[in-house]
Amino acid sequence: MLSGFKYGDTSKIVSMMSESAGKFSAVIKGARNTKSKMGGVFENMNHVNVIFTKKESRDLQLITKAECVSSFRRIKSDLDRLSAAYRILELTSRSTYDYHSSPEIYSLLKEFLYGLEESEKNYELIFLLYQMRLSVLLGIDPFDGFRNSNEKNFVLNDRERGLHFGSLTSEQAGFLGRLSEMEIKQTESLDCQNYDIKAMQNSYEMHFLQHTGKYGVLRSNQIFEELKKAN
Repeated sequence: MLSGFKYGDTSKIVSMMSESAGKFSAVIKGARNTKSKMGGVFENMNHVNVIFTKKESRDLQLITKAECVSSFRRIKSDLDRLSAAYRILELTSRSTYDYHSSPEIYSLLKEFLYGLEESEKNYELIFLLYQMRLSVLLGIDPFDGFRNSNEKNFVLNDRERGLHFGSLTSEQAGFLGRLSEMEIKQTESLDCQNYDIKAMQNSYEMHFLQHTGKYGVLRSNQIFEELKKAN
């Protein structure tokens, strides 16, 4: 589940990413009623199995049956994991269109949420890796055409291709090249300074901003920065 908010006295509107139907919104009637079985199922971020009949005439679909597969308990109990997870969800939501089926993006989202749940550290690198993998699936990979090049360390400074990576050092660009070949679990063995990670994340954010028509700066970045300061 990508997001959800209150609707009426007892209901909830949710946004979900599905394997077959892509992203869609649905109204969950009575979800906030204390006696409803749906209440705990449709908490934000939950991995949920649902049954619904898609109707083109509806902006909001009606879900007839649902069960929670995972509530990602470890993510929700750790602020650093939670920060990365919410940015993954928001980035996915802002970069995709309703009812545009993409099993690859669905699988990527599921892989990274479960990866965050199981990982022990370097959650910011996991989010950075997600930015990289999602850019590939969306067809806006800044490494495209250079993956076999000996000059990979420097291709991200190519301003002629309209990339927003000119401010990165060659070391940061080289790190991105190495990270792009890794699996989630392998990120735990990496050592990277926070300011380098932030610079690389920001470069990808600007890349999404330029190349994805409906994308905007992630609100969850600011929210979790403020929460971390408060703690």
